[in-house]
Amino acid sequence: MAKEVDTKGYIKLYRKAQDTKVFKNPHAWQLFTYCLFNAKFSGSEAGTFETTQEKIKKDLNMSRPSIVKFMKILKENNCIDYKSIKGTGGRTVIKIINYKKYQGI
Repeated sequence: MAKEVDTKGYIKLYRKAQDTKVFKNPHAWQLFTYCLFNAKFSGSEAGTFETTQEKIKKDLNMSRPSIVKFMKILKENNCIDYKSIKGTGGRTVIKIINYKKYQGI
């Protein structure tokens, strides 16, 4: 998990998420919940976190091609947005779309 995230506490999950394409794809759902667990939960950067594909690979035991594939699925389904940070050795900022709305912030 990202170092700046407080591992205490909880995240909200809504039952209606079971009706989404993301939920029905176990790997995409795993990656999405990973994003929720690692996102900053307050402040101006709530719903975002910085990571690398290598870190996700280690944490979720997924291949890099799988990570890329499921990140694209999450982006296409308006769950996340992401961008690579040039000159940082592969670091990526991931933003959860509607994080503040879903987490009641």
